[in-house]
Amino acid sequence: MIEKVLVVVVVCGIFFDRVHSQGTCRLNEYEMTCRGKGSLSGLDTGKSYSMVDTLKVHQAKLDLTYDLIPDDVDLSRLTLLNATDNEITRIGSRGFNKIRNVQFLYLSNNLIHQAQHDPFQHLEKLELLEMDEALAGNSEEKADMLRNFFNSKNNNFVHLTKIELNNNKIEEMYPRTFCGVQGLKRLELSNNRIQSFGFARHCLGELKALMLAGNLIEKIPKDIWDIIPSVESLDISNNPLHCDCDAVRLVKEDDVHFLNQGQTKCASPAEVEGKSIFELGKDYCNTARNPRGKASFFQFIILFVIAIAILWAYKKYRERISHMSSAPVGYTNLQHEQAVEPEFV
Repeated sequence: MIEKVLVVVVVCGIFFDRVHSQGTCRLNEYEMTCRGKGSLSGLDTGKSYSMVDTLKVHQAKLDLTYDLIPDDVDLSRLTLLNATDNEITRIGSRGFNKIRNVQFLYLSNNLIHQAQHDPFQHLEKLELLEMDEALAGNSEEKADMLRNFFNSKNNNFVHLTKIELNNNKIEEMYPRTFCGVQGLKRLELSNNRIQSFGFARHCLGELKALMLAGNLIEKIPKDIWDIIPSVESLDISNNPLHCDCDAVRLVKEDDVHFLNQGQTKCASPAEVEGKSIFELGKDYCNTARNPRGKASFFQFIILFVIAIAILWAYKKYRERISHMSSAPVGYTNLQHEQAVEPEFV
């Protein structure tokens, strides 16, 4: 009897595990939620999905280098795809070929380490792309993936205005990575490992908001407003900033709104370490706390000491010359036998 019960339990467990692994989809008028591996491939081709505008897919382990949905399934009105938390490792254009009207794409919390060239080329209406904590691989691989994402020869990103790439441990980016997104308004790159404003000029001309909090940026470039001329909001908080005179002037002499000013602190020089760069007064560069001002002060002291030494040496030398010139020199000093008697003709 016990053996029969065990057999039934094992069979039920296998059945439920298989059902769970295959996944299921739940349709609620305009929104469809699918969960589990194979949930999309199991859609009923005889059922109408033409009214669905929102699709949420979770834990499906998608491979977006293949068709996301099967043939004969109509999702032509889909405008939002939420594919977060799917262990996605590969992405390509074929995955989005049948959902060309998507405007909002969420791909956060995945493990993407391979991206085919121009994977979003079919998403010509795309407005928002969220890929927080979505990229895997080393620094070079991530830089290549980002270039592949946005290097579109067809100029498809005419509507894309917001890109989120937070928490991806990004270290390097090619300067022209975002040049293909000419209408970009908001770019989020917070909590990565970016060390500089490595954006090419004339690429982010329409950008209004740039989020770079929690990176490794030390130097604010002097030509930052040439790189991002239209920016209105900038977040550089929680970076190890070097607060020299140029940096202070940049943050105080422009109309840009800096976010999280209380967390935008100086890491160097030592005199202002831990202070917010916005707490430094306008006279910062004229005080001894500033390294440039301190250098000028020391230079003044050195020049002053040199001047005193020169004056002292000159005075000493002049006294010696005066002493030497005071000794009588002339005929009266000559000994008598050395004197030359005048001759008369």
